[in-house]
Amino acid sequence: MAMCCLAVAAGGFTRQAGAAPGPQQDDDLDAFMQKVLERRLTNWEDLYRYTLRDRESFEVRGPEGEVLGGYHGEFLWYVREGYMVRSPVKIEGAKVGDQQREEQEQRFLDRLRRKEKERQERRQQAEETGEPLQREYFLGFPFEPGNYLFAGRETIDGMDLVKIEYYPEKLFEDDGEEGEEQDPEDVEWNRKFAKASLVTLWVLAEEHQIVKVRYDDLGFDFLPFRWLVQVGVVQAEMTLHKPFADLDVWLPRDVLAHAGATAAAGTYDLEYRLEFYDYKQTDVGAKVRFRLPRGLEQGR
Repeated sequence: MAMCCLAVAAGGFTRQAGAAPGPQQDDDLDAFMQKVLERRLTNWEDLYRYTLRDRESFEVRGPEGEVLGGYHGEFLWYVREGYMVRSPVKIEGAKVGDQQREEQEQRFLDRLRRKEKERQERRQQAEETGEPLQREYFLGFPFEPGNYLFAGRETIDGMDLVKIEYYPEKLFEDDGEEGEEQDPEDVEWNRKFAKASLVTLWVLAEEHQIVKVRYDDLGFDFLPFRWLVQVGVVQAEMTLHKPFADLDVWLPRDVLAHAGATAAAGTYDLEYRLEFYDYKQTDVGAKVRFRLPRGLEQGR
């Protein structure tokens, strides 16, 4: 895919007026994006040092803008038995009872242990075969040279950011090797998000830091009754920020998703929001597995 002409300068990217696209420009952009995606590992590891809270909500609005249904929850992430678990605090404004909270925490903890066992098995296999161990990445998608386009600059929250469009051939990691037991939830999310046709990244060039990422035109073939409901605009995005003024640490601020669906009765809007807040450093050792929907969470 031909890239637009650009050069990497100390301050970011500059267009080369009158120049034709060529291998050098493509190589410059690929080298820049490789550093950007390597920076994700730092973001991912930074999460290991903090506890946090989140607010999760989902709403369906009808043709007149009325709320037809939805869900609201508040959660606390804390260290339990050496793992970071997500504990429900409130559901639909009501405080979660001790028994329900314990049950949900235990299910979450069991899942983390199962995933940890799978990781250990993959690590052992990699050591035995000499194959490189693939790492999990926050904001995950693989590095694909030649699939990036410089799309200009934009200002977000007072920051001058480089805008990069990524046209993936393989958006997220596969569902595991043949014969490997797969987590049904992981497989389902991967299937839902695997058909995204465009990823847009807003990057703070001097730090190679992703500030915002947006997934457009997500495939919704998994929806039932496609002949009855036609899904239109579909977007999902994540924004990062520095929650501590005195620390150079970038952590998630929110995840937003939006879809428009048209049926015989009119157009319906579906909105999902996940907000992260109250980050606190912890000196308690934890095997943190920060879980987001598969399509927004992991890659290789």
